Amino acid sequence: MAACGPPGGGKNVVTPRLFRHFCMIWVPSLSKNAMQTIFGSILKGYFDLKGDPALSNNVEDIIRTGVDTYGICQEKFLPTPSKCHYTFNLRDLSKVIQGMLMCPLDDIVDKDYCIKLFACEMFRVFRDRLIDATDRNLFSEIMHKEMETKLSLDWELSSY
Repeated sequence: MAACGPPGGGKNVVTPRLFRHFCMIWVPSLSKNAMQTIFGSILKGYFDLKGDPALSNNVEDIIRTGVDTYGICQEKFLPTPSKCHYTFNLRDLSKVIQGMLMCPLDDIVDKDYCIKLFACEMFRVFRDRLIDATDRNLFSEIMHKEMETKLSLDWELSSY
């Protein structure tokens, strides 16, 4: 049994001579809609335990922001020989949701705290992996834009 990804970003083309020894199985990526449904159901179920409809009503926008940012990261931050760890997959997005679920419900007091928690987890999972200031600032700008448009936030972008 073996696994490989498409060539590019430090991955070489596998020759047909080697491929002839294997049965090929392709696993397609999940659609954005499927990711939003899966992660939205998980997060909404967790917030429903608190009984605060304000939190549950924002889940769709939070998940849409996370899925879209994940897609942008896959496009913008491609692996290179010096940045070979820039491989983002569905596990990264699940770590964001898992991090939010680790916060006790009693600590999530309102919508603003929930959005700050989401931003913190996105930065922890995605931005902390980036190795230079240019990439980190680009990620901050992407998050700023996505949160302003999808979560209707008006917040100042600071560079650090």
